Amino acid sequence: MIVLLFCITCSYLVMDYGVKALIRRNTEISNEKILQQINMKTAEFHNSMYSILTLLSYEQTIYDYFTQTPAEQVNAHKGLSSLLSNMMMTQDGIVGIALYDDRLNKLVEIGKDPGLISKVKMVNKLSYSDVFRPNSSSDAYFMVSYPVYDLLNGNYDKQLGMIVVLMRAQKFASYMKDTEITEREELYLLDSGNTVISSARGKEYRRLREEELVSTDEVFVSVVEQKETGWKIVSIMPTDDLYRGMPIVRSFILVISLIMFGILAVLLWFCYYIVIRPIRNLTLFVKNSVANPVWRMKVEGNDEISMLADNLNHMLDERDEMGEKLRQAQRVLYETELAKQQIQVLAYRNQINPHFLYNTFECIRAMALCYDAEEIAEITMALSKIFRYAIKGENVVTVEDEITNIQEYAKIIHYRFGGRIEVEIDLQKVARGLKIIKLILQPIVENAIFHGLEQKLEEGKVRVRVWRTGLADLELTVEDNGCGIEQKRLEELLHQMKHRSLSSSSGKDSIGLSNIYQRLRLFYGERASLKIESRPGEGTRVEIFIPCGEEGEGHV
Repeated sequence: MIVLLFCITCSYLVMDYGVKALIRRNTEISNEKILQQINMKTAEFHNSMYSILTLLSYEQTIYDYFTQTPAEQVNAHKGLSSLLSNMMMTQDGIVGIALYDDRLNKLVEIGKDPGLISKVKMVNKLSYSDVFRPNSSSDAYFMVSYPVYDLLNGNYDKQLGMIVVLMRAQKFASYMKDTEITEREELYLLDSGNTVISSARGKEYRRLREEELVSTDEVFVSVVEQKETGWKIVSIMPTDDLYRGMPIVRSFILVISLIMFGILAVLLWFCYYIVIRPIRNLTLFVKNSVANPVWRMKVEGNDEISMLADNLNHMLDERDEMGEKLRQAQRVLYETELAKQQIQVLAYRNQINPHFLYNTFECIRAMALCYDAEEIAEITMALSKIFRYAIKGENVVTVEDEITNIQEYAKIIHYRFGGRIEVEIDLQKVARGLKIIKLILQPIVENAIFHGLEQKLEEGKVRVRVWRTGLADLELTVEDNGCGIEQKRLEELLHQMKHRSLSSSSGKDSIGLSNIYQRLRLFYGERASLKIESRPGEGTRVEIFIPCGEEGEGHV
C-alpha cells in the first residue's frame, strides 16, 4: 500500500509539473505572438515614414530650396510651406516638419508647435531620436531625421541637408491597446535610451532601468528588438500570471489521482485474496512436499490456481509412479552395463586386426622386394596406404588428401590392367586446402573402371576434376569414356540412390553411389547435390556440388 501511495504521489507530481510547464509555455508563446504583432506594426510605420520622406526629399520644390539663394528661398517659401502642410496630412501623428542645410541651419519650419524641433544632429540615414517632453504637462514627442543628397546632379556623396519630422508619441497608443494577455501584464514601446514611447497603461515618458528588463523569480520579461527603428518592445508579466488556470487543473489532477488510488486499492485487495494468497499456499506446499511426499493439496474452486493445484497433485502421483519405474530401470541398466563391459573386451581384442593387416602388407612388400618383384611391392604399398587412409584419421579431410588416395588407387589400376586404363586428375590450386568428407571420389572412380571401362577392349580413361566455382560451391566431377548406362537402368539407379538409407545399405552397395549420396545429405543437407549423366556407348559423368565458405574452407 505504501508503494502504491508513493507511485500515485509521484505520478501526481509529474503531471502537475508537466501541466505547469505546458501552461507556461503556451502563455509565453501567446505573449511572443503579441509582441511580434506590435513589432510588425512598428515596422509598417517605419516603412511608411521611409516612403514619405524619400518622396519628400526628392520633390523638385524641396530639392531646389536647398540650392537657392536667400532671395529665391523667400519667393519659394509659400509654395514650400503649402507642400509640407499637405505632406503632414498624409501621416497621422506628424505635428511639425523642418528643413536643415548641411551646416544644421534651419531653413524652414511649419507645424502646430514650431519651437519643439531643436537640438538636431546631422544624420546620413533615416534615424529616430529618443522621446522627449518639453514640460511635465505636455505630450511626449520624438523626431525622425532623413538626409537629402545631391542625387539629381549625380553627386551621391554630397549631402545638401536633411528633413526633420516631429511626431507625437501618442500615435503608438493604438498599437498597445487591448494587447495584454493578463490583467497585470505591462507592455512598453521603448526608445534606444529605454524611455517609454508608448504604453498600454498610459505610462509614457518613464525611463526603465536595465534591471527592470531582466526576468526574475517574481516577473517574466520578454524583449523584442525593433531593428528598423532601434526601439524595443517589452512585456513585463508577473510570474504567477504565466500559470493562469493552474489551480483548476491541479484540482482536477488531484481528483483523478484519488480516484486512481481508490481503484488500485480495490484491485490490490482483490489480487491478494484471489491470487496472491492461494499462490502463497501453493508455494508453501511445494516446499514441504519434499519432506512429506505423501501429502496432497486440498483443491477448492474452479479457478486457474485450483486447476494448478490439482495438476500438481497429479504430478506428484506421477512422480511416485516414475520413481518406481526408475528403480526398475536401474536394475535393467546394471545388467546392461555388465553386458557392455563384455562387449568392450571383445572390441579391444578386435583392434588387433587392423594392425595385423598393416604388418601383413609390409611383410608382402618386403618379400616382393627380396625377390625383385618391384611391381608387387609397389601395389602392396599402394594398397597399404589406401587401407590406412580408409581406416584411420578423421572423417573430414582436405581435397588434396582425397586426391592423393585416388593416385594410390590409380597405381593399382595401372598394374592391374597393364596401363590400358588411365586415371587423369585435374585439381585447381585454390581448391587443395578445402575440407570434404572422406572417400567421396574413390568409390565413383572404382565404379567407372569396373562397370564402365573393364568391358572395353580398347584403352579407356577416367578424368577426375576438382574445381571451385566462385565462393559458393566446390565442383567434383568423375567422367569416363566407357560403356555407359542404359536409360532404364540409370533411372533405377537414381531412384535407389535417393530412396535408400545408409542403415539399409549392405554389401558392395554400401560403398557405392547410395552410400555417397546419403553421406552428402547427412553432412551438407539440401546444399549438396549429386548428378549422373550417361549415354550408352559414350560414357558416364558424375557431378558433385558441395558448398564451401568464403574464407576458403568447406562447410562440413
